[in-house]
Amino acid sequence: MAENLSIDKKFDRMEAVIERLSIIQTDLNKMLAVHEEKLNTTERTVSHLEEVVEKRREESDIKLKDVYDTMRSEDNKILNELNVIKREAAEQHAKIAEKINDIENKIWMYIGGVSVIVFIITNGSAFLKFLK
Repeated sequence: MAENLSIDKKFDRMEAVIERLSIIQTDLNKMLAVHEEKLNTTERTVSHLEEVVEKRREESDIKLKDVYDTMRSEDNKILNELNVIKREAAEQHAKIAEKINDIENKIWMYIGGVSVIVFIITNGSAFLKFLK
């Protein structure tokens, strides 16, 4: 009977241990479910963030391309304007050079004419003798 009592106590203890293990297993299952849900939520959040980052990268690539295109077109406009200015400056230079040449020619003609007049005045008598 003492042995039966001891076996009953052991059985009771075993049942209590099994009960506790069942409670622990249930709690662990709940904890695992909560952690799994957290992992799933985190995965969805990370996936969403990756999509947002990719979308922003694509938008920034498009905007950067627009900026480069604008820069290129502005560069071309500036180069065209500089070429126009260069052509206008060359035309003005040519006109000024032509005017300077005309003035130089007139000055040399005046100098020549004045030289002839001075020669005639200074050597007028000899010139008149030569003509007679």
